[in-house]
Amino acid sequence: MSGNRPDWRFAVRMLLPHWISLGAGILFGLVTLVSTVGLLALSGWFLSATAFAGLTAAAAMTFNFFLPGAGVRFFAISRTLCRYADRVISHHATFRLLESLRTWFTAKLEPLAPARLMQYRSGDLLNRIIADIDALDNFYLRVLSPTVTAMLLSFILLIFFILFDLLAAMIAFAGLLVAGFAVPVLAGTMGAGVGRKIAHRMSGFRIQIVEGIQGLAELLVFGREARYLEDLGRQNRDLLRLQLQMSVIRGFSSALITVIAGVTTAAVLFRGAGLVNSGQLHGATLAMVVLAVLASFEAVMPLPSAYQFLGRTREAGRRLLEIVNADPSVVYPAHSSADPQRHDVAFEQVTFRYRTEDPPVLTGLDFTAAEGEHIAVLGPTGVGKSTAAHLLVRFWDPHSGRILLGGEDIRNFCETDLRSRICVVSQQAHMFNASIRDNLRIARPRADDPQLWAALKAVELEGFVRSLPEGLDTWTGEGGKLLSGGQARRLAVARAVLQDAPVWVLDEPTEGLDRETERRLMKTLFTLTNGRTVLLITHRLADLGRMDRILILEQGRIVESGTHEELLRAGGRYAGLRARMQMAKLN
Repeated sequence: MSGNRPDWRFAVRMLLPHWISLGAGILFGLVTLVSTVGLLALSGWFLSATAFAGLTAAAAMTFNFFLPGAGVRFFAISRTLCRYADRVISHHATFRLLESLRTWFTAKLEPLAPARLMQYRSGDLLNRIIADIDALDNFYLRVLSPTVTAMLLSFILLIFFILFDLLAAMIAFAGLLVAGFAVPVLAGTMGAGVGRKIAHRMSGFRIQIVEGIQGLAELLVFGREARYLEDLGRQNRDLLRLQLQMSVIRGFSSALITVIAGVTTAAVLFRGAGLVNSGQLHGATLAMVVLAVLASFEAVMPLPSAYQFLGRTREAGRRLLEIVNADPSVVYPAHSSADPQRHDVAFEQVTFRYRTEDPPVLTGLDFTAAEGEHIAVLGPTGVGKSTAAHLLVRFWDPHSGRILLGGEDIRNFCETDLRSRICVVSQQAHMFNASIRDNLRIARPRADDPQLWAALKAVELEGFVRSLPEGLDTWTGEGGKLLSGGQARRLAVARAVLQDAPVWVLDEPTEGLDRETERRLMKTLFTLTNGRTVLLITHRLADLGRMDRILILEQGRIVESGTHEELLRAGGRYAGLRARMQMAKLN
């Protein structure tokens, strides 16, 4: 976190829902430390008092062995039980905190997809969701809880020491203050920059690994795996060098606290020895006070290391807030202000660019698709065909103009209503690493098996899936790797069948398929979309004769429009494309 007020408010908001369990963890941690100090101090007094009592027979006969012995056993048992309770409660609270953080962060990502998230690499997002959120557990476990318990214990011991001698109490408190405040601040200052560098290097390292695994086939094909491994090794060495610096700082701060503890204990012993010589303090009591001072430094021992890594924790929080605080490109209303009964689609003078400094991808795009009409948007790669589809489903909003659904601006629909009216079959429909059943139920979570089989039958996949040993429970693999390209595309279409939306957007649905598979899939699509409004985005000419209208797009503008026959008779761009395709077939 960057250290400004909004970031600390974020930390407070993060902890508040779990305040009961977090507070219980701090309480048990405090009791553990009190028991630790009490155990060592009382044991020291018990041994010293026993030795003094043994100097004379009368004192030995009257000395009460049972009460201090019971106290020692009490502190030993309470220390063990409270240490266990502290670990269980604190770690359970931390895991619940991390769970809620990941849920919260993922929910914040959703409105940013895909427009805002396009600027981040997938490995970077993965690192933020996992590593950066994991780093935040340091804030409670290693910073907040130890700091609060150390402060409370210091004040408890201050009051305890004052009962014996004010100056000794001030010496002990000053030593704890220096060790518990000055040393952690010094360690935090020394480790802040290194911690931020570690957070960045860890992020880059994980991104490199993820992208290397994703592109491993290409690395092997082009013989670049050795260079890739060399880069990984260099990054790993840089990371180890930074971690070594942190270890040096941690060792230095631990040694400094040990020295401060020793000096403080010696100073209290010197003061106490004078009191013993003057008869103002019993020798056994001095042993108890000195050992209590020595044991109290256990409370501040973890603080320098915690504050040393606080820079890394703050950087992790800053990286999360960088995404969370980004303004989404599209904001949906909470409730729809429109409920049209028809489902025609209209683009009215739509202009769009991805960045302000970029030239427009679409310029004054204007057309209407009547309800039930099938329109193909044709053109080479990069002319804005997919952009038009993305604008229709509100992945982005146009910079000027508007898009209408049933005569209503799509900005008047809440997200749920808009998604229920428009389904998309994209050229890269994602298949999750799950079963066929789970992949289908993305479109309709409560679909039963008969509905799933009906959808598979509609896309001519029923026979294939029934032939599989596990049927609907067959695993598709990551990205659908266990399916062929045609099967994955048909499974994506089956999702659309389950969604049963009145408007279909087909974005290059046959890209990468062979001609026979393409022909069969297009035939299936025409059958399934009968009576529905269809926007087919394509640069291929297969089966376009069945479309009600064809739009030719160039440089973000419609340059030709008409039926298949009309455009052939016009002898323009569409006719030229058909002629070149026929020539390619002959060759």
